[in-house]
Amino acid sequence: MTGELSEAVTTFAHRDGLTAGAWVRRLLLDRVAMQSPDDARSGRPIRRPEEDHAAIAAAIRHLAQVSTALSVRDEASAKSGLHEARSLLIPLVVRRPAP
Repeated sequence: MTGELSEAVTTFAHRDGLTAGAWVRRLLLDRVAMQSPDDARSGRPIRRPEEDHAAIAAAIRHLAQVSTALSVRDEASAKSGLHEARSLLIPLVVRRPAP
């Protein structure tokens, strides 16, 4: 492999969050339409939809509010914040729409 090709592979691999070797294995598996747990073990990146990112960010903000509420001993606000965070995170785990 030429240095130029190696650099290009590395660039594309890093864009996908993979090593060059993992990227090439993924490309080859896709090209030959083959499934191989051993070859895919390096893993493909798990891509979450933007809605998931927004829900996770909102849950983190709620957890920050919980921390603040606990520091001033506001149990009601802390419980409410925990409920909000859970209502955002649990659907992501079980892949159900948020209420």
